[in-house]
Amino acid sequence: MVLIYTPRITSRIQYIVKFLIGEICGFDYAVTSSSDEFVNFKGARINYSEKDIPGDYIRICPSGFLTEKGVRDFTPVIKKNDPYPLLFPNSKKNCDLGYDLFSSAFYLVSRYEEYLPYLEDRYERFEADQSFAYQNGFLEIPLIDLQTLDLKKKLIEKFNVTENTHRRFTFIPTYDIDMAYAYKGREVTRNTLAIAKDLLTFNFNNLKNRIRVLTGNMPDPYDTYEFQLELQKKYKLKPVYFFLSARFGHRDKNISVYSKHFFYLVKMLGDYAETGIHPSFASHFKKERLLEEIKILANILNSTIEKSRQHYLKIEFPTTYTNLIKYNIFNDYSMGFASHTGFRAGTSHPFQFYNLHEENETRLKIYPITLMDSTLKDYMKLDSEQAVRKIKNLIDIVYQAQGMFISLFHNDALSNTGAWEGWKDVYIELVKYASQKAKQN
Repeated sequence: MVLIYTPRITSRIQYIVKFLIGEICGFDYAVTSSSDEFVNFKGARINYSEKDIPGDYIRICPSGFLTEKGVRDFTPVIKKNDPYPLLFPNSKKNCDLGYDLFSSAFYLVSRYEEYLPYLEDRYERFEADQSFAYQNGFLEIPLIDLQTLDLKKKLIEKFNVTENTHRRFTFIPTYDIDMAYAYKGREVTRNTLAIAKDLLTFNFNNLKNRIRVLTGNMPDPYDTYEFQLELQKKYKLKPVYFFLSARFGHRDKNISVYSKHFFYLVKMLGDYAETGIHPSFASHFKKERLLEEIKILANILNSTIEKSRQHYLKIEFPTTYTNLIKYNIFNDYSMGFASHTGFRAGTSHPFQFYNLHEENETRLKIYPITLMDSTLKDYMKLDSEQAVRKIKNLIDIVYQAQGMFISLFHNDALSNTGAWEGWKDVYIELVKYASQKAKQN
C-alpha cells in the first residue's frame, strides 16, 4: 500500500490521488493528515507537503492549487523538460519530481481552463487551438498517464510496492450514427425535396442513386453495418454505438426516429453491441430535448440508457455533464476535440467527472476519445496514407501509457464513396493495428 501525507485533505487531493495512485498505478492507497501515522507507516510513502518528516519517502512539493476552491483566471507555469514538459514546476532540492504532479494532473483532467472565458469556434465550442496542451505542444501526449507511470516506477524501485490491479492497453471502437442511411428511411416530404434539389442542381448521379436505393435496386451507401459487425467479430471487439434520436433540425439530420428503418437498425445493433444516446445539437439550447431523445431510444431498445456522446462533441462545463447526470447517464464518450487528434484531458484513461463549481467527484465516468474520422480528413486535411501513419503513432503512445484507445467513426465514413473513398481501408488498418497491440499485453 502507498500512504500519502498532506497537512490538509481536500476533495481535490482525494480525487486526484484516487485517479493517479489507485487507478492508473493500480496501488492500494490511503491519504492521511497525521504526521505520526505517516512516520510509523512501514510501506511506501509519499510526502505531499513542505514539512520535513523522518524516514524514507518520495516527496512531491505542493503548489497550493489543490487547497483552493472554485475557479480563478490563471495559467499554470510550464517548464520545458525532457522527455515531457512539467506543469507547476519547482526548483526545490528536496522535491523528488521537480514539479507538482498532483496539481498538474488535476488541472488537466478537471478541464479547469474550460470553465474560464474562451474564444468559441463556429459551433460555440472550446476547440483544440484554445487549449493549454495544444498551445504548449503536448496535446498528442497523454501527459498524466506517462508522468504517473514514471512515479509508479519510482515507487516500485524504492519500496518494492506491488500492484493491486494492472492496467493494460485496451481498444474500444465507437460509432456515431448521425445519419443512418443516405436515402432510406426519410419521410416522403424530405425525399421529395431532396429529389427536387437534385434536379435543380443537375445532380443526376445522386438522383439516379437515390431512385435505385428507394426501389431496392442498390444498397444504401451509408449501410456499412454488416462490414462493421464482420470486422468486430473477426477481431473480437466490443464496440459502442451512439444514436442520434432527435427531431430533424439544421444540425440534426438523421432519418426519422419513427421510421421502421431506424427502429430495426437500432434493434439489430443493440443485439451485438453496447449502445448510447447521441444528444442532439439542439439539446444544448432546448434542455427538454435531451430527456425526449433518451426516452425514444430507451423505448426502442427496451432498456435504460446510461451511455452518451455529444453530437459535434459539443461540451459546456459543467452544464453538459450535470444534465447527463440528471437523467441517469453515467458514462460519456465526448472528451476529445473535433479539430485535432490527441488527449483533451491529458489522459487516455477513463476518469470520474469532477465538478469544479460544486467541488466534488460525480458519478459520471468520462471515456476520452483519441481520434475521429472527420478530424483526420476535414480538419487536419490528411490523406489516407497520412491518416494511417497518424493513427498508428497515436495507438503506439496509448500502448506506452497502458491506456484505452477509443476511436470514433461514422457509418458514412466507411462507405468508400465520394469524399470518403479510401477511408474504409484506413479504418481496417486502425482496427488491425489496435487489435494487434491489445494482444501484445
